[in-house]
Amino acid sequence: MKTTNVLALAALSLLLVAMPAEAQTRKQKKEAKAAAWEAQQKRQQEEEELKHQLKMQELQAEQAIKNAERKRAAVGEMPCQVFDDDEWFYMTISRRFDAKHSNTAPRAALRSAQAAMREKLRSRYQSVLHDYFDQMDTENGQYEREHLESAGNLTIDRLINETYEICRKQTFEPDETGYYVMYMAIKISKNEFVEEVVKTIGNEEELRVRFNEKQFRDSAFKEFKQEKNDEYQEFVQ
Repeated sequence: MKTTNVLALAALSLLLVAMPAEAQTRKQKKEAKAAAWEAQQKRQQEEEELKHQLKMQELQAEQAIKNAERKRAAVGEMPCQVFDDDEWFYMTISRRFDAKHSNTAPRAALRSAQAAMREKLRSRYQSVLHDYFDQMDTENGQYEREHLESAGNLTIDRLINETYEICRKQTFEPDETGYYVMYMAIKISKNEFVEEVVKTIGNEEELRVRFNEKQFRDSAFKEFKQEKNDEYQEFVQ
């Protein structure tokens, strides 16, 4: 009997000792599981932050490219850009339009290019007349100048009406305001311009007598050459 009691007490002692150990093991497993879950959440958060950071860097790079393109456009680098040479006057313009005017945009762009070319040629022609009359000793300079101006303007209008596009390009995606951009270039022969003015002046007998054709040609091509150099220098600066 005494032995049985001793064994029972021993078994009870072992049970009491084992129970805290088992409870402790369950607690550790629970804590380990919780720690693993937290570590997983942390890793996911870090991955999301890294993805966001990479996405932002990609967007910044794209924006930098767009800014660079806008900056190049701001200094005149655009499609169809051409400059006067020894033979031709050139004019390049850009015109914005929305989708509903896409069919009429080319005609509108051509009119804009023609208007800009007309202003350019009139300015060039005024320089020619200024140099021409500086070289000439005329008794009735104002009368002759007015008629030469008229002849030049008639020639300019006639040549402008005959121009056509030599280059046309446009953006294929609208900007943030929903507009597209069309670029267009036209040209006019310098030699044809001078010859047409000379021809028009030659049709007026009173002017033809006093008109110095050689001096007019010299003044024209001298001024055209200078204006060509000035135009390009303004662009590259």
